[in-house]
Amino acid sequence: MLDATYEKWIIPQYVDLFSIQFEGGDGKSPETAYIISKPVHMMKLSEAVCNGITYEGVHFRLACDIDLGDTVWQPIGYCSGPFDKREFSGIFDGAGFAVKNFHIENQGSKSAGLFGYIEYAVIKDLYVLNFKISSGDSVGGITGYSETSTITGCYSDGAVNSSSPHIGGLVGLACNSVITNSVSVSSITVYDGNVSGGFCGYAYNGAKIYNCEARGQLKALSVGEAGGFVGSVKDSAISTCNSSVEIITSNCGNVGGFGGFIRNCRVDLCKAGGNVNALNDETNALVGGFAGFTNSIVTRCIATGNITKKGTIGATGGFAGYIMRGSISLSYSCGSVMGDGSIGGFVGSVNCAGETPTSIENCYCIGAVTTEDSKSTAGGFVGHVWRQSGNVVISNCYSFGPLSQKVKGFTTKESLGNIVDCIWRRDDNGINEDNSDGRGIQSFTTEQFSDPGMFGGMGWNIYDSESIWSYSDETGLQRPHLNGLPVINETQ
Repeated sequence: MLDATYEKWIIPQYVDLFSIQFEGGDGKSPETAYIISKPVHMMKLSEAVCNGITYEGVHFRLACDIDLGDTVWQPIGYCSGPFDKREFSGIFDGAGFAVKNFHIENQGSKSAGLFGYIEYAVIKDLYVLNFKISSGDSVGGITGYSETSTITGCYSDGAVNSSSPHIGGLVGLACNSVITNSVSVSSITVYDGNVSGGFCGYAYNGAKIYNCEARGQLKALSVGEAGGFVGSVKDSAISTCNSSVEIITSNCGNVGGFGGFIRNCRVDLCKAGGNVNALNDETNALVGGFAGFTNSIVTRCIATGNITKKGTIGATGGFAGYIMRGSISLSYSCGSVMGDGSIGGFVGSVNCAGETPTSIENCYCIGAVTTEDSKSTAGGFVGHVWRQSGNVVISNCYSFGPLSQKVKGFTTKESLGNIVDCIWRRDDNGINEDNSDGRGIQSFTTEQFSDPGMFGGMGWNIYDSESIWSYSDETGLQRPHLNGLPVINETQ
């Protein structure tokens, strides 16, 4: 008897899916995995899981591409709460094949994807193509909700148009899960959602994401957090991941080219490359080329997208909109930044509260910074630095990009904290005031930027490939760059 929450398959001929046999195997080992070679095998798996068979430790393997013929798909497993869930706990090996052409609708509060809910499962080497999802609580192409599971070598390419709380191109919600070597190419439109990301909506509680990529477009309307790679991430680690997702938001809270809200995490060697357009008007949004908000340890990361924000409240930065009780080091941004309010070429606003200091060290930005509002707190590197308690340290950083007339050199006079050995490039036309100089800030001409001795004289670790900073004839740059990171000559 089917579970009352499970709808009968709409297929040309109604069949008893329990009577269907897999192509072969017994599921006891990778070598004897159950073989899936027909759409009806996928349907059998979905029906069995949604009726309480978890397949814990059981192996499945695709033998070919599976074309679901644009059917209304019932996800393999679901979760709509701690006491209403059907989990898949097996090992599903896509063997490099694809499951394609399906759409999900009328899923209500249940998690949705090819797999709705996985727990203690492994999904590997699987392609999910040409899907359309318009309903579900947690939504992702591979799985809506991953709990203590592993996803590796997977690829999703499809579209989501939904108001779901958690939306990702590959995974909607990832709790204590490991996701590696996977790619999402997605077109996502979100209405009144909670968090949305080009790769993962919300990752938390020890999630680990390595060597992954997100591409595509994200449109988010009235969303709490939106990010090109992840909407929100908490108590987790992300490394060597890239995002090239174009972001358009309206009335959103935290928006980043890589992550909207990055809390208590470690993020290393990641890149955000998509432009961010926050059409937020007077919404108190935090918008950044890499992160909207972060209180995490971020190192060796790059943001290259151009940032545009409407409205005079909130904070906007080429790398981060707002940082508090965290650190950013060995990182740079090269996109242009345009907006009003607290705006900076690298960070819009920096704050500290509590004993943990906030620090930005060995970073730079090269994008143009433009504001039209004379009331803006705008700086070539950081817009505003303030402290509720504790300390803020900004050291060995520079801004190189052109500044509009209302943008101060490095930061504003009102900025607090310790600023040490920092530099901004003074345009030859001299339209910017030197009122941010002093307190460890200097202005260099373009010619002075090309002289390593100017930086070495300030105590910067510079000159050779073993240093933090160096000059390179191969790059053609007339300014220092960070060793170990790719060099981008122009804004992108």
